[in-house]
Amino acid sequence: MSASLFIPSAEAAFIADLSDRQMHRVVDERLLPDSVFQQRGSTRLFTRLGAGFAKFYFATEDLLMARARRQVLDELSARIDHLPMKDALLTLMQLDAISWKVERSFVEVDVLPFLEQALQRVKQVEQADALVVTDPEILGGTPVFAGTRVPSEVVLGSLAAGIGLDRLQDSYPFLTEAHIESAQVFALVHPRRGRPRRLADLSPALEPRIMRVVRHAAGA
Repeated sequence: MSASLFIPSAEAAFIADLSDRQMHRVVDERLLPDSVFQQRGSTRLFTRLGAGFAKFYFATEDLLMARARRQVLDELSARIDHLPMKDALLTLMQLDAISWKVERSFVEVDVLPFLEQALQRVKQVEQADALVVTDPEILGGTPVFAGTRVPSEVVLGSLAAGIGLDRLQDSYPFLTEAHIESAQVFALVHPRRGRPRRLADLSPALEPRIMRVVRHAAGA
């Protein structure tokens, strides 16, 4: 199976709309078919389909027993295992190629809605990777908005510090709501180690203004 089919656990967690802890449970407890995730040393990787399966598994835990959920996913995994479009299914790119319904004890379980929800978040990741990029030649690989040298983390830090989008747009006219959303998604999907660079170092004009009011005691 091609290594390119697998994505890091942080990206899979975002696509599944689950916590990192839940994604680690998938591996530790072997909750999904082996074909949709891998462990390479300490690194855990998932297919996009694996993320969609994880979403189904945890979202239906109050409706179906764990054994029933696993049986549904095992049947679907076996259904696609030898299909010529298997890679397209593993990447959620051809969901209409097969039926995602499984019948169990007179109950029909349809996994497709969970996969469609996962696909919508895949599109958010793809937009984030298009609007936020890294290049070793630009600020040492700091994530920046495509076509600029503006670090996405600076914009997010500015918003967190209370600087409004309108003021940011005075300095960075290209900024749109899509850029902000993409910066937020990129930060979740590609978590960075270490402390972010200071806002004042990269954009002194946007440093939050602090006003100090001094009150004198009456009669002083």
